[in-house]
Amino acid sequence: MREEGEPTPVEPQDPTLAAEEEDDEASSPFDHPAFLPVLLVAMAAWFGYDGWFSTTIESVNFNRYGFIFLLGAALYFLAADFTRLPFLLPALFLAYGVWLGLFHLLGAPDAWWKDEGDGVLSAANFNLYGSLACFAIAAVALVRDLVRKRPQGARSEP
Repeated sequence: MREEGEPTPVEPQDPTLAAEEEDDEASSPFDHPAFLPVLLVAMAAWFGYDGWFSTTIESVNFNRYGFIFLLGAALYFLAADFTRLPFLLPALFLAYGVWLGLFHLLGAPDAWWKDEGDGVLSAANFNLYGSLACFAIAAVALVRDLVRKRPQGARSEP
């Protein structure tokens, strides 16, 4: 019998048992790092086809915007899984903000991304407010990444 305060004895582990336990856990296709990027590229291809080649549907603009957003997300997750580059999320939202901002500023008045439509929230307003929102999200993500990269013991002086 063990007395109070005495450490619990640790039994040595058999290396063959650990290897057998790892073999019991079969990996699935969902565990592969390319699963989400491939899924997002497939969805982007669908949105791209509906947005530029099948223009008889009502939601052409939605599909065109969805194509770019899904393609950007696929590139982000592919780069995040395989390269581990810093500041990828801020770069993604900065690119989205620049893209939407250019759509707001450039182009002919009858361009598809300047479609005023009959609703209050038009594509032009979406481009303006979407770009501002993406810039704000990029700034928050940048601050978050900078805080995470700071060494644990570092403190700011008052």
